[in-house]
Amino acid sequence: MGTIAVTTPFNIDLEFQTAPFGRRLLAWLIDIVVICLYYYIMMRFVLDISRHSDNMAASGELFLVVIPVLVYQPLMEIFFNGQSLGKKVMGIKVMDVNGLEPTTGQYITRWMLSVGNLFMYVVPYIILLSPVLFVFFLVFYLPDVISVAVSAKSQRLSDLAAGTVVIDNRHKININETIYLQVDETDYKPMFPQVMRLTDKDINGIRNLLEAKRTRDMETYTDQVAYRIKEVLQIENTIENGMESQAFLKQLLKDYNFLTQN
Repeated sequence: MGTIAVTTPFNIDLEFQTAPFGRRLLAWLIDIVVICLYYYIMMRFVLDISRHSDNMAASGELFLVVIPVLVYQPLMEIFFNGQSLGKKVMGIKVMDVNGLEPTTGQYITRWMLSVGNLFMYVVPYIILLSPVLFVFFLVFYLPDVISVAVSAKSQRLSDLAAGTVVIDNRHKININETIYLQVDETDYKPMFPQVMRLTDKDINGIRNLLEAKRTRDMETYTDQVAYRIKEVLQIENTIENGMESQAFLKQLLKDYNFLTQN
């Protein structure tokens, strides 16, 4: 199970976990069950009653069964935030690779280019005709399975084309795990505006350093880091004027978050 790093407009790097293959498989099976139940109900209790003629039966099956089953996947994902019923139950969803909500075009592209979906649409007929064909048609999913296994973001071929990825929606990002730090003071004035010359990676490193267990060696390392940052940002005599290394780094973190939020 991989991760996807997304940079937000607030200079916060968030990580999303890709959906585990097992849960994706279970979501797919749940959708299959939903489709089969819908097919059975419509054919047994609706179309069976309305079959006054062959033409009416054919039209009814087309508009009440075939088309709804055909558009089930894209419509569910478009109107339910990237989730079909199966994905909803399993806590996974479709997301743009850049962390945005996929566009309608991306959902449709993902649907149209998924050869395996053809199996989902005809599965009720396959089960009725021959269970052996059920196993045979699983071959259509092999390209997608291979793509999920070898791609860096566990993407199907259709995901690669559409620029989407399936993520674990149950994995909650704790904002405290990022470089984010809320600054509530309305009249706050940054002490070191030069901090904006540092990168998010630098700030994240400072945050990790401040959260590390305090030992004598760590205190020495903190002093060295603070001194080096002071040199890079051309901040004169900060430590000598009474601000300890740890306090200096905390101030940098606070200034950086204030400046990026305003």
